[in-house]
Amino acid sequence: MAPHRTAVPFLLLALAAAMPLAAQAPTPAAPLEHEYMFELVLDVDAQIDAGDVRIAPITGGTFTGPGVRGTVHAGGADWITQSGGDSHLNVRIVLETDDGAMIAMTYTGVVSRGSSGTYWGVRPIFHTASEKYGWMTHIVAVGKSKTIPGKVAYDIFGIP
Repeated sequence: MAPHRTAVPFLLLALAAAMPLAAQAPTPAAPLEHEYMFELVLDVDAQIDAGDVRIAPITGGTFTGPGVRGTVHAGGADWITQSGGDSHLNVRIVLETDDGAMIAMTYTGVVSRGSSGTYWGVRPIFHTASEKYGWMTHIVAVGKSKTIPGKVAYDIFGIP
């Protein structure tokens, strides 16, 4: 008769379940790397109150970084909804690079005010037919707000 082998795996599972959580805590695969893409500075008109949503028309702006720069077309908007005291952003704008490429940029984000200050972060997505800037459509990007008086501004980073 062959020996019964299920006792050893069962014992190992029981020991793993009894280990403190700290010993089982996951660790990141690698540090999160990022690359600075550009500074985005938006000119925003007065917000329009549309009931559950406030709409902030975007009237222009600029973006400047080491590999891309240009202007923001007027006509975009930030649709802002409130939930639990936080503002949730939904923005669509058109960027035009200095060499004439068009890039559609959308981003969602959150503005949360708490005892430790204001958290304001965004998640941009890019679309373009330009081969030169096609790399932007293949990355995950994040942005962090920055203070420029009278403007809405972000530093945008790509996560390779």
